[in-house]
Order: sequence, then structure tokens, then C-alpha cells
Amino acid sequence: MKEDQNVFYLYEDYKVIQMIDVNFNEVAEKVVNECMRVEEDEVIQINGSPHNFEFLEDIALHVRKNGAFPVIKSSSDSLEKKIIEGVEKKYLKKTPDYYLRWLDDIDGVIGIDPRKDPNILSHLPEDKIGAKRKGNKKVNDKFQKNNIRWTGIGYPTEEKAEMYGISFEKFWNMFWEALDTDYEQLQEKGEKIEEELKKGDTVHITSDKGTDLKFSIKDRRIILDDGIISKDDMERGDIGNNLPAGEVFCAPIEDSAKGEVFFDLAFYKGNKIEGINATFEDGKITGAEAEKNGDIFNDVLEYSQGEKDRIGEFGIGINPRVDEAIGYTITDEKLVGSIHIALGENRSFGGKNESTLHWDLVMLDPTVKIDGKKIMEEGEHII
Repeated sequence: MKEDQNVFYLYEDYKVIQMIDVNFNEVAEKVVNECMRVEEDEVIQINGSPHNFEFLEDIALHVRKNGAFPVIKSSSDSLEKKIIEGVEKKYLKKTPDYYLRWLDDIDGVIGIDPRKDPNILSHLPEDKIGAKRKGNKKVNDKFQKNNIRWTGIGYPTEEKAEMYGISFEKFWNMFWEALDTDYEQLQEKGEKIEEELKKGDTVHITSDKGTDLKFSIKDRRIILDDGIISKDDMERGDIGNNLPAGEVFCAPIEDSAKGEVFFDLAFYKGNKIEGINATFEDGKITGAEAEKNGDIFNDVLEYSQGEKDRIGEFGIGINPRVDEAIGYTITDEKLVGSIHIALGENRSFGGKNESTLHWDLVMLDPTVKIDGKKIMEEGEHII
């Protein structure tokens, strides 16, 4: 690999892959001014990690240029590991009351994925992670109570690329191209799907891998994640988004899911879980096994609290620049041809589940019907 004028090249099988040269200052300006619409005198918390600190600095600069006040909160994989391994469970469970008070002064949060190498966390005890989640539950509840708007941004790293089994060059390009997609086209496509879901009741999902699942979305708020938190979004209670954007989603009726479902893959703490077969009854998972790392899947549910095993979200990916599901949820769930179903917490987008867990599970190439009308066939959008 060689470097030439800030553009990187990788020679693979006599092909040259050119890596996108990202202007983080320009991206930061769009995040602050277009996605979050930061206003004068607001207090904006910016979360990240040392490996993406340049990006954090650029975001903080544009927050300040708007007459608002940035506060940077940094973490890292190694610190997370040290805390979970070295702190007693009774202390991990404690709620940081000082932070609850601090949130009364926060208007928005911009978070960049702090994980550089998730493998560092792969063997941490799940009971202690569950204890830490329990300690943070009141913090998450306060975020929702105060209607603090948020933008979550992924970040590709070489370590993640190795874990997902993809070249870093391809991972890097796919991520930043997805973030810089045609947002007018994204919105147009999303609005068509949004309208179908708004007038629908029963969702029926099938696949050639054994999925046959039904649930209701009647009268639930349908959300188009188009990358911008508008004033209309805020009035409806849609206070957050992810970048890359590109999904239409909702909170299904929590006790309505019934049937069998096959999820292709999920990642947790650097561990790949493949071929998850699950059964839903009255909205809850009543049994689950996986072709690989099924014990991890079950441990996550065991050590989470609240409505952790109940259906929480149904989403349809619409970002045309995501071209492969690799295990990185923030891009996988935007892949055209995929859907995702989440377990657990869903109150921030119109549901009733209260949980320390929100876990998106991805399904590829499904057929989806709304009240008998087909909107996807084997992963292809047909509306």
C-alpha cells in the first residue's frame, strides 16, 4: 500500500482500490448544521474516543462557531475493559447521580462510535456488563424524559474490518459513501415505504431460510431516518438519528409477534453470532438457538433487564450505497434488501418496552407483506 497526496491505494489481484479521502471538517459542519441544527447557547455533548479525536475536535469547533457550547466526553475499548474487569459488580450497578443532574443542562448529544477494536471486549463476563447496563438505565431514561436529541455516527477501523472479514479499504469506502449518499433519493424512497407502513396493520415476513413471522404495527408511529432531525421530527418525538442514515422503522405492538424467524448474523463484543433461529409467542422470544455462538446470544438476554426478550423494532434498510452486510449494525440495518428486528427498549420511538437492552438483528433477502400487499420480495423492493 502506498500514500500519494492523501489518497491511499491497495493493489489486489491487479486492481487498484482508491480509498476515499474524508474531509472531516466538512462532515462535522454538516452534522452540526444540517443533521442536529445546533443553535446558539445550546450545550452539546460530543462522545468519542482517542482514535477519532480529530473528528470530535472538528465537531466541537462547529458547535462553538454556532455560539453553542461543546463538551467532549471520551472513552476507549481498553478503559472499558479495565473498568469491567477491575470494578466490583456492586459499584458497576450504581447510578451516576451527578450525571443525571448534568443532563438537565444538555440539549443534544453527538456520539461517534468509540469502539476501535471490539475484540478487546470479547471475553468480558456478561454478568458484569449487565450490571453496568443496570447502572446506566436511569441515565438512558433521563435522556428520553428530557427529549435530548442525538445523532449517532459510526466509524470504520482496521481492527473492525479484520473482525468482520472485509478489507479495511472496502469497509472505509462503503461507510463514507453510505454517509454521503443522495439524500433526496433516500427520502423519496423512504417516503413511499413510510406511507405503506402508516396505513398498514399486519406485517408478515417470510424467507427461504425458515422465517414465517407476523406482528402488528397498527397506529404506531412510522419513522423515516433520513439523517436530519427536523422541527417536525422534534414535534412528533423523533429526537434521534444515525449516520449513515437510511431506514424506515417503527415499534411493533409489543405482544403481537408470533412465529418463527431466522436472523443471518449479529455481532456482540467482537463475537460473530450466525444463523439465529428464534420463536416468538405473544411478542416474546420463547426459544432461540444459533449455528455459531448461541450461548453468547442467550447470555445477553439472561443478563439484561426489563423487556429484553420482547420485540422492540421493525426496520427496512433503504441506503443504496451500503452494498454488503458484514456485521456492523449501523451499516447492515441500512442495506437495501435487508430488514432488522430489534429486541428490547423502544420507548424513544413510540413503543412501551422498558429495558437495558436494544439489540438489532439483521435478516437478508426476506419477503415482506403489509396486510397481504407485498412490498419486498426476496430482498427486492417492489413498491
